[in-house]
Amino acid sequence: MKLKNAAIVAAALALAVGMTACGSSASSTAASSVASSAAASSEAASSEAEAVSAEYTVYNTTGSTVTELYLYDAGSEEKGDNLASENGLADGESVVITRDEDADKQSDVNYVLEFTTEDGETQSFETLHYETTPISLKNVDAAAGATPIAFTAPEK
Repeated sequence: MKLKNAAIVAAALALAVGMTACGSSASSTAASSVASSAAASSEAASSEAEAVSAEYTVYNTTGSTVTELYLYDAGSEEKGDNLASENGLADGESVVITRDEDADKQSDVNYVLEFTTEDGETQSFETLHYETTPISLKNVDAAAGATPIAFTAPEK
């Protein structure tokens, strides 16, 4: 009787070991397949990341016309073109500003957003990152807090 029980236990153990070995091989193949898929997804994501643009929708909520609007690299002396256009950006109007950078440089980008109103008041926000976001320009009195901008679109 003990011999019969020992044989049954040995057979069950051998079967379990055999099944584990087969499962291990299948798991290894599956893991290899998953790793290949992950690598392919990572490559696709890198390619897509290169195509991502930063987009800033800038709303004038200052109460007056913005006569000058610039978005330029922090530390640069060159501001580039006046984005407020020739006639300025009237109160309540908006402009969309788009920037393109290589994917490997996007996390290091810091922009300065600078604007001047028809009253001659100039304000700037000096740590704008590479992103897509709405920006509402504030008047000098409303900007008495931490920043001269708000990362929201105005309510209608």
